[in-house]
Amino acid sequence: MCYDIKFLLLEKLSYIEEVSRNYAKTYGYEDNDILSSSGILTYVDNGVVTVSAIAKKLAISRQAVHKSVQTLAQKGYLTLREGEDKRERMICMTSEGEGLLKCRQEVMAKVENTIK
Repeated sequence: MCYDIKFLLLEKLSYIEEVSRNYAKTYGYEDNDILSSSGILTYVDNGVVTVSAIAKKLAISRQAVHKSVQTLAQKGYLTLREGEDKRERMICMTSEGEGLLKCRQEVMAKVENTIK
C-alpha cells in the first residue's frame, strides 16, 4: 500500500496529540488544554498580544482566535485588557497560563523522547 506524505504526517500528528493529551492529564490539565492553547500561549509569550495578530500568525479567523482566547481567559490562563487602540484588547498571560505553557514544553519534550 502506498501512502502520500500528507497522510503519513497526519498519522504522526494524531499520535503526537494522543500522547500529549495523556501526558497533560498526568499534570492535572484537561486533555485538550495543551493542544488547543499551545499556539495562542506561545505567541502571547513571544509578544504577539492581539487577536488579529495571532489570527494572522495561525492563519485562522479572528472569530476562532477570539473564542479560544475567551475560553482560555475563563479558565484563568489569559486576561484581556484595554490597549492603546480602543478597538482591540491586549491579551496577557497569567501565572496559570505560564504554568500551562511550561507544562506544554515538558510534555512536548516527553513526546519527542517517546517518538525517538
